[in-house]
Amino acid sequence: MNVIQQYLDQNNVTRYKVSKLSGLGQTTLKAAVDSKNGIDGLTGKVIKAIAVALDKTPGTVLDELVQLEKNKKV
Repeated sequence: MNVIQQYLDQNNVTRYKVSKLSGLGQTTLKAAVDSKNGIDGLTGKVIKAIAVALDKTPGTVLDELVQLEKNKKV
């Protein structure tokens, strides 16, 4: 499972909800989730959209994604 989708699942939020709450297009979010680059290919727009949906700061979201990806590789 992709790290981004895993992060969304762990935070009980769907891509649809992220899209609706943030205004980010579902296609853009799907492309980020489907990317084979993991979090390396994420744009600030996508991180900000996830942060808005989760009521977190973009920095917190990025830190948590980095930690999740790091744990997944171990």
